[in-house]
Amino acid sequence: MTLLSIENLCVELEGPNGVCRLLDQVNLSLSKGQCLGLVGESGCGKSMTAMAIIGLLPQGMRAHGKILLNGEDLLKADEERLCQLRGRKVAMVFQEPMTALNPVVPIGRQVAEGLRLHLGLTRHEAETRASQTLARVGLPVERFALSLFPHQLSGGQRQRVVIAMALACGPEILVADEPTTALDVTVQAQILDLLADIIDEFGMGLVLITHDLGVVAETTDTMAVMYAGRLVEDGPTVEVFERMAHPYTRGLFAAMPSHSSEGSTTRSPLTTIPGRVPDALSRPAGCPFVTRCGFATDLCSRELPLMKTLGHRHNAACFNIAHVEEGS
Repeated sequence: MTLLSIENLCVELEGPNGVCRLLDQVNLSLSKGQCLGLVGESGCGKSMTAMAIIGLLPQGMRAHGKILLNGEDLLKADEERLCQLRGRKVAMVFQEPMTALNPVVPIGRQVAEGLRLHLGLTRHEAETRASQTLARVGLPVERFALSLFPHQLSGGQRQRVVIAMALACGPEILVADEPTTALDVTVQAQILDLLADIIDEFGMGLVLITHDLGVVAETTDTMAVMYAGRLVEDGPTVEVFERMAHPYTRGLFAAMPSHSSEGSTTRSPLTTIPGRVPDALSRPAGCPFVTRCGFATDLCSRELPLMKTLGHRHNAACFNIAHVEEGS
């Protein structure tokens, strides 16, 4: 069952020199009980896609295309309708918990607020449900009173409160924007395991935004690689990792730290992708990756490659897929 379907999503911003396109023809889908990973460097459009899904684009930006949540187009919904859907049908776990939490409001009240707003629960009912939800994410009331403030918790505990806020009303889709970035490695693993357990338990759909391909390989069912506001490769995670048909996907994989047989990180220098992601005002006329690609030809400089079907739901946007695979 398809919960979320994004069709030809574009996000534009009116600037002094005309319209600037930040996202261009993004197509994604998410089924019940599945995890979709969005991968790419900073500035590739991952968080912008998330903000478009939940209707929180910055002022001045406009989106067109379709974002279908159970068949309802969110881009056609007014703000009143979006307020009804946020938290109730689709919820978000933000990257930095200290900016997502109100520092002067107790954690119990922050979790209970959505329950009272969306489900119409009484204060007592909402606090009871909040206690249950916090216990589910590893913060039992016996050890973590509802009266605690965010600054009294560790970073990992604060992130669990943010997850509890997102889960409280039983949404169908959870969007997690790099939820482990500010946490140490051990806590990262705990948070990712928690998210995976919750998706299995409640049959939600999860959109996981990350720059870590290791997390994607271990956590997601399908994945999409973004670059300069466009999708360059997507498909089932296993198939994408087996083939890595786009040179950008290979570059990201090569940049991952390698490990020796004993499990310790090697001392050899990390591989890097030369150059940087072009901003929206200076993207090349052809393939946006052309200036950083070792397989680029004149055609890549002139024309924009479109997605090609390579296998079962596996697609990549590159003119030189055969050469990329031969060069592996």
